[in-house]
Order: sequence, then C-alpha cells, then structure tokens
Amino acid sequence: MFNEFLKNPRPLVYAVLVHVALLLILVLSLKWNTKPVPLQGSGEIVKAVVIDESKLQAEKQRKLQEQQRRRAAEEAKRKAAEQRHQAELQKQRAEQQRQKEAQRAAEKKKQLEAQQRRQAKLKAEQQAKERQRIAEQKHQAELAAKRKAAEQKRKAEEAKRRAEEARRKAEQQRQADEARRQRENLEMMQQQMAQEEQQRAAEARQRQLASLQSQYVALIRQKVTRNWIKPPNVTQGMSCTVHVRLIPGGEVVEARTVKSSGYPAFDRSAETAVLRASPLPPPPDPALFQREFDFVFRPEG
Repeated sequence: MFNEFLKNPRPLVYAVLVHVALLLILVLSLKWNTKPVPLQGSGEIVKAVVIDESKLQAEKQRKLQEQQRRRAAEEAKRKAAEQRHQAELQKQRAEQQRQKEAQRAAEKKKQLEAQQRRQAKLKAEQQAKERQRIAEQKHQAELAAKRKAAEQKRKAEEAKRRAEEARRKAEQQRQADEARRQRENLEMMQQQMAQEEQQRAAEARQRQLASLQSQYVALIRQKVTRNWIKPPNVTQGMSCTVHVRLIPGGEVVEARTVKSSGYPAFDRSAETAVLRASPLPPPPDPALFQREFDFVFRPEG
C-alpha cells in the first residue's frame, strides 16, 4: 500500500490538507465563540481566560502532533510490513527462479547427456560404416585389379589378333590394289584408245557435216535466188540477213529481216524470195536440219 502511495501521493496530500483545514476551522470557531465576560476591575480574570485558550491551543496542537506521530508510526509499521512482504515475495521469487534455473540446468544436462549418447552412438555407427566401406573398397579394388589384369590380357591377345588380321588384310589389300591398278591401267588404255577413235570419228563427222552444211546452204541460196525478183535500183554487193523459221518437211512459216541492207525494197524482195522458195531443199544429212536459222541473202552468190 505504501508503495502505491509513493507512486501516487496526491490522495495522501489531499487527506492531510483536509485534516489541517478542519483543525483550523475548529480552532477558529472555538476562538470566535469564546467570549469572555468582562468584569470591571478584574484584569486578572481576563488574563486567566487568555491563558486557558493558549493551553487549549497547545493541547490541540499536542493532540494533532500525537495523532500525526501515531499515523507516522502506523505508516512506518505498515511500510516495514510491506517491506517484509516484498522481501518475502522477492525471496520466494528468487527461490522459484533458482528452482527453475536448477530445473533448466538439470534438463539441459539431461539433454546434453542424451545428445552425447546419440552422438556417441552415431559416431560408432559411422565408424562401423566407415570400416565396412573401407573393407568394401578393398574388396572392390581387388576385384578391379583382377578385372584389369584380365582385361589387359584380353586386350593384348586382341591386339595381337588384330595385328595379325591387319597384316593379312594389308597383304590382301596390296594384292587387290595391284590387281586394281592393272585393271585401271588396262581400262585407261582402252578408254584412251576409244576416246582417240571417237575423237577421230567426231572430227571426220564434223568435216563431213561442214562440207554438207556448205552444200546445204548453197542449195538454199540457189533456190531462193531463183525465186527472187530483183527490185529497181539494186546495186552490186547489197545483202541482208533474214531470220527463217521452218516446220518439219522444209515449209517456211516465217521470213523476217533481222539485219537490213539499208534498202527496204531489197529487204522485202529477199523475204518474198524465201517464202516463194518454200519448201526449202532437205538437208543432205538429217543432223543439219534446223527449225530456225539466219540466212544471209546475196543475189550475186
């Protein structure tokens, strides 16, 4: 309670002020209501009344002080009790805290011991697994070494077999290459002879076609010239080029000047002569036939 007054002392101050005010009112009321009876010639009686009022005031002051002392003593007693109560509470809290800490320490110790046991068990299991792993690795290494030795032996035998096979195949390849070269040389000689023969035949054919081509052009020029009607004012040496288009059988379907002589009448007479010469003479060799060709017309040949 005293701690609560210390936290909020305003009510206590108000209570003390109220009591002081009541006390002053009581003193003043007593002073105002006490009216001494004046006695003529009795100055000692007045003095005695004044002395009684002083004593009354002193008595009241003493009672007030006594009351304040009692209150102070009660407040001190209450404070002491409150302090003892607070000390007891603190002691209880301290004991509870100590017990809690002891309990936590015991639980922590218990957990630590359990963790240590788990770690020891886990370490033992890991060591056992590690020993098993090392033994397995050793076993696997031995097996791998045996397999490697067997594989090396197999590879050596395979390499020997392959070397023998390669030597045999190389010999067969050499013999085959030699036979192939001989065949190729023979075929090359035959091809060269055939090409030379074909070339000679082609050259002879070209010479023959060239001779026949000259004969064919001469035949066409002769027939066109026979069907040509000379226009007036034609001079010596005039010529024009006529594009001729034929159909099978030598029929002329088109005669068109592509290079003029400079004289339109001469050009038209050449076109007319080609058309009138239709059908043109057949070529002496079918290979010389052309559906379209350019014909240079010169009247004097």
